[in-house]
Amino acid sequence: MLTKPWRLWTASMALAALGAPAGAELTNEAAPVIVGHYHLNVTSIPEHRRFWVDTLGGKAIKIGSVEAVEFPDVYLLLHEAAPTGPTRGTTFDHIGFAVPDVPALTTKVVANGYTLTVGREPAPGETASPPTAGNYGRFSYLVGPDGVKVELVTNAAENPPPITHHHVHFVNRQFVEMQQWYMKAFNATLRDGQTDFFIGADLPGVGYMLNYFSWLPNEALVGTEGRAVDHVGFEVRNLRAFCAELEAKGIALAEPYRRDEALGVSVATIVDPWGTIIELTEGLRD
Repeated sequence: MLTKPWRLWTASMALAALGAPAGAELTNEAAPVIVGHYHLNVTSIPEHRRFWVDTLGGKAIKIGSVEAVEFPDVYLLLHEAAPTGPTRGTTFDHIGFAVPDVPALTTKVVANGYTLTVGREPAPGETASPPTAGNYGRFSYLVGPDGVKVELVTNAAENPPPITHHHVHFVNRQFVEMQQWYMKAFNATLRDGQTDFFIGADLPGVGYMLNYFSWLPNEALVGTEGRAVDHVGFEVRNLRAFCAELEAKGIALAEPYRRDEALGVSVATIVDPWGTIIELTEGLRD
């Protein structure tokens, strides 16, 4: 694996963020697979609306009978049930959004009573985790209700929307093996710029989307079931055929292809080897 000084990595990540396209609600019609939603276990739907809607600028909606928040190119599905813990300590690290002015929105987040954190979480007794600690002006890390971690990156596209979904970020000691599993499952490709603690994968027809950090603190990670972010949802074209393709690759379905009447879409579920739950849907972008 290639190794870079952290400042070069930061620059390459920023450039990737700046070049990422903006969009509207699940507008990528051509890509066979996109990240379409996150399922959150929440202690209070009003408190989550205060964070996701009033502070970050999402829109409160319903999908079928499910309470949700809509952002350009992603949905957050809110299930009112006390989570068993925050995102920290699980194999899912954070949700990434792109915004035109990271410092301005970060200031608003703090003014509304939410806290900042860092990229790679510090080991016990440490207060920062170089090389990704702090707010460099082009990105910042936030902690919302129930310990849901969010990253803001700069969207420097011409006339960008106030906020749009940007990426999903996983964490694992076996971060390279994890990235390779997702490449196999979703036909993604290796992204240039990997380091000794970071690697990325690009979804076909989407590009920059799947990121993986190494995990440094001496604590065991757990899967996502029951946590603040319970699972990540991938919206798939021709889901039934995709499920057959997964099984042909040796990836078993945790829950078979079926109809979710609450959401009004077709769904199936897989679990990665480290316990991250992945819901596959077809119908959200329609």
